[in-house]
Amino acid sequence: MDSRLEGFLNLLGEAERAGGRVLHDLTELAQSLELREMLKKVGHDEGYYAGELAAHVRRLGGNPSTKTGDFVEKVRAVGNFRGKLELLNRGQRWVIRKIEENVATAGDAPLKAFLVVMAQGHRVNIGALEEALKEGLV
Repeated sequence: MDSRLEGFLNLLGEAERAGGRVLHDLTELAQSLELREMLKKVGHDEGYYAGELAAHVRRLGGNPSTKTGDFVEKVRAVGNFRGKLELLNRGQRWVIRKIEENVATAGDAPLKAFLVVMAQGHRVNIGALEEALKEGLV
């Protein structure tokens, strides 16, 4: 497996694990049931993406990282719940940007298809969280 691709996929996996941990924390803080359910769904997505990224790394002959990114501590350092949610969406946008910057060079068709779907899933989750913020569910 190409080391650059392996590094990129492992970076995304570490970010997804961090996102999952952040979402677990935020779900416990959510006051509305609707927001809690939405955050659980987004957290589930993060776990799924992390697992699939590791599976692609293994399938392509690499070694998947088991690390968790530092995003967890960045979100925990934010003083208020709304700010934590806004930072979460910035992190989701970062993932989309990294995928868009790298998907063309991924080489492997199943991996490319997965990355496109993963980016789209992040867009959907960003939209759902933005809607929750607008509706005052925070």
